[in-house]
Amino acid sequence: MKLYERSIKLQLVTISLMFFLTLVQIIINIAAKSPVIFVSIFSLCLGVFLILAVIICIDLVQNDAEKMTAKVEFMEEYRVHIRKPNGKLMKVRVKPTEYEQFYVEQSVELLTAKRTHALLTIHSLTAPIEQLEEDQ
Repeated sequence: MKLYERSIKLQLVTISLMFFLTLVQIIINIAAKSPVIFVSIFSLCLGVFLILAVIICIDLVQNDAEKMTAKVEFMEEYRVHIRKPNGKLMKVRVKPTEYEQFYVEQSVELLTAKRTHALLTIHSLTAPIEQLEEDQ
């Protein structure tokens, strides 16, 4: 299992920083009496960053993640390639300590955020091969 919520929080911090910098740029352009096109472009960017921040905040506050069952297709260099039910391939980077928990054709359960489709957790539905051999 791996928690990816920290990555979503980092995205929120980054978008908030971009929102603040864009707001400062708008204020500077208005004070310097720059052409209206600059103020318009930065205002558009400000709106986009605000919408993205609201969507990510809603995903973090509400606990309405979607569960889906998927299979591990192949693995390479601490990346696990997972085939989602819709047929798309998802690449997930994992820590070296967690890399050994996965193997090809393993069933995993993915929890993804409803709006941003960001990965929150991965749960193994089948036991690793070593555990199966020890039980026998």
